[in-house]
Amino acid sequence: MKKHRTLIIGLDGATFDLIHPWAQAGHLPTFAKLMAQGVHAPLRAWPNLCSAAAWSSIVTGYNPGQHGVFNFVDALPQVGTKWRPFTAADRKKDPFWRFLSASGKCVGVINVPITYPADPINGFMLSGMDTPDIHSPGFAHPPALRGELQDQGIDYVIDVPRLLLSEGGNPHQVPRPIQRMMDGHSRTILHLMKTHPWDALMAVLVVTDRVQHFCWPAEGVSFEKPDWTPILSIYQQIDSFLSKALELIDENTTVLIISDHGFGPLFLARRCLNQLFAQLGLLGYRSGATRLTNKLLERVLVYGRKIIPFSLQKSLAKTFSGLHHRAIHEHDLSSIDWSLTKVFYSPHMGTLTINLKGREPEGIVLAKDYDPLRKQIQDILLNIKDPVSERQLIKAAHLREDIFHGPYLEKAPDLVIEWNSEVLQNSISYSVGKEPVIIQPPKRVDAGERWTGDHRPYGIFIAYGPDIKRGSTVSNATLYDIAPTILYLQDHPIPKDVDGRVLIDIFTEDHLNRHPIQYSEPPDIQWKVSATELDADETRKIEERLRGLGYIE
Repeated sequence: MKKHRTLIIGLDGATFDLIHPWAQAGHLPTFAKLMAQGVHAPLRAWPNLCSAAAWSSIVTGYNPGQHGVFNFVDALPQVGTKWRPFTAADRKKDPFWRFLSASGKCVGVINVPITYPADPINGFMLSGMDTPDIHSPGFAHPPALRGELQDQGIDYVIDVPRLLLSEGGNPHQVPRPIQRMMDGHSRTILHLMKTHPWDALMAVLVVTDRVQHFCWPAEGVSFEKPDWTPILSIYQQIDSFLSKALELIDENTTVLIISDHGFGPLFLARRCLNQLFAQLGLLGYRSGATRLTNKLLERVLVYGRKIIPFSLQKSLAKTFSGLHHRAIHEHDLSSIDWSLTKVFYSPHMGTLTINLKGREPEGIVLAKDYDPLRKQIQDILLNIKDPVSERQLIKAAHLREDIFHGPYLEKAPDLVIEWNSEVLQNSISYSVGKEPVIIQPPKRVDAGERWTGDHRPYGIFIAYGPDIKRGSTVSNATLYDIAPTILYLQDHPIPKDVDGRVLIDIFTEDHLNRHPIQYSEPPDIQWKVSATELDADETRKIEERLRGLGYIE
């Protein structure tokens, strides 16, 4: 009897809003085939719209309160806070590949976010975007894998460098750094699929996210316009890649295609919240020379990155380490006077935080006022409207304990905002007395100024294989369901305490009858892959990548 294999392809930020119309138009024949001959459904990502949290939930089956990863960094980069990038060492739940490897299965993992350093699994692994660089000792398992790719002439890069700051190029073509990454990552996946044994293989292409962040056309631009060419080109290249991958598998392989969130046009209304809080006396801004100094540091930092060669930036940062540290840590939320601030919102990280005394570096809110203040802010948020349509901009403002659970709940934002993406535009309106106050977004000087697209609450899910229903859809699929479903496909017991479930509706009735779901107590593998923390240079490399991508300011 042939063994059953599982191929999981992650497409960061892929959306059915593009796949469906382009597949129907004949631009994506492989996607069309997989959907027609398999199962597809929207995959609920909210409230985990940050890729670090989302992929960690996808590979473990747990919510961030259980696995501990809510964002790319461990704290808001504000004055007085020491912060560092998250890596796999911060994820407190085991991903599915550790279970499979421990049970004797051969596993491959390629470019999944928050996987550095690579696990010593029975198989092979290339860590993801939290890797300092390809020469880092934890990038590849086994270590010889990096040399193997070089011998194949594969130009592998961790991610696109400083894409937001790159100038020039044809706006109707795929940016060169994105194309380079697409070529290197797709060739790597196909090469390892062909040359290494595997029972389960998961690989993530992040090009979809990058090209959509920077190349999403203005709202209302039709698909026939050349503005869509960069994004369409990447989707077509992925379609071709999927066709080649299908040629490398047999009839006993199930294919899952997933994304960690959806995508749509970027609207700036989210950047108006702090100004609203200031008008309502809940947030204060600095004034005078202090604010001027901080603004000057902001501009030196931002524009210095644009004009100073990257090779010189490291030495300058060391020479002027004090100013560099201050500029980095003052840049996000740098104009805020914390002694006057009760609540603040970080647009890049999507977090709403109470400035709680004893927890935040300059907290002023007493513990007894914490819950009443959250209720007050909930009421404010639910009364924010779009100035034109007068429709409510925020569907709900959830208390964190109503959304997340687990031992790491205290790492969650104090309030979790559920934006109404269908209404969101570039300004907000709030009624104070009889007259509404209309707030426009602040002028942006940060690296994210060139984003044109942003995350949406639903990603994609496609399943195709011998035991998968044909031409069907399912409902209520979430990120948490992926890991249990992968374990089930590999005949492995499901940990009893996972937040997700096996997506039984995608399977034929005969398969479910022959393969009942098994459950077990959650084993604690938690390999100590590295006891060494990131050094200063490694931290700087990851910070610069996250900043260049627009994920932190």
